[in-house]
Amino acid sequence: MREALERLSDLQRRLADAAEETDLPEDLERLCVTAAAGQLHLDFYGDPFEEAFQELLAVIVTPEVSAALASLTLSGSDEGANGTRNWDLSLLGEGDALFPRLRALSIQQTQPADHNRSIIAAVYDEEGVLARILERAPALESLVTPSAPDAEFFRVGGRPLRFLSVDAGYDTQGFIRNLARSSCFPGLRCLEFGEYKETYTDDYAESCTPFPDYEELFQSEAFQPVRRFVWRNPACSTAEIGKLKALRPDLQVLVVRTSAEYVR
Repeated sequence: MREALERLSDLQRRLADAAEETDLPEDLERLCVTAAAGQLHLDFYGDPFEEAFQELLAVIVTPEVSAALASLTLSGSDEGANGTRNWDLSLLGEGDALFPRLRALSIQQTQPADHNRSIIAAVYDEEGVLARILERAPALESLVTPSAPDAEFFRVGGRPLRFLSVDAGYDTQGFIRNLARSSCFPGLRCLEFGEYKETYTDDYAESCTPFPDYEELFQSEAFQPVRRFVWRNPACSTAEIGKLKALRPDLQVLVVRTSAEYVR
């Protein structure tokens, strides 16, 4: 643990040394490290395109850090390229790194006023990285992600997830249908899902989750343990939402709608 803390402290110092007096708080890259009960809790605020983020990942996959990591939070200012902010987590799903104590993983989701769409990808596609991380984190209980995982995520095996918050990002990857047909999260109590929201595209509606997928989910065994469903920007009608609620009258359903447009 001592060596791990030294490496993390060194990264903290270098981030502090790189700060300039004129930097605004939202522009300051920083790393918060909390060591408690033999476990590490890391909270990184910065730019996923910059060297510090890659350095952090390189430290995380070292045996001394990966074995002690209990929570990881990644966030940053609204910076991106071509309207996209990529959190490339490929390194966490490669090699021999295991995260036996990791219980909470949170990657900042896109906020309504953001200029850039946050996703998990090396370029634009998630490419199964969330499944590979989940495979290495058998104790994971909470996951917040700005991109939907692919079907492999549901084939990893049983996991103690209790809280799952997913934004579709650039591709739903059949998330709702895949969850409905899964049996890997028997302890899931709260599900949050943000629908595909690239409303400027010509095929926007075709890229959204089909209503029959939601019907299948609400009637599935996989969804029975869920007690609260937060549904962001559904493409369904009010009548369709009511039909789903009738299938699970015991379920707390919160619909959240956001919209934004530029004035020209």
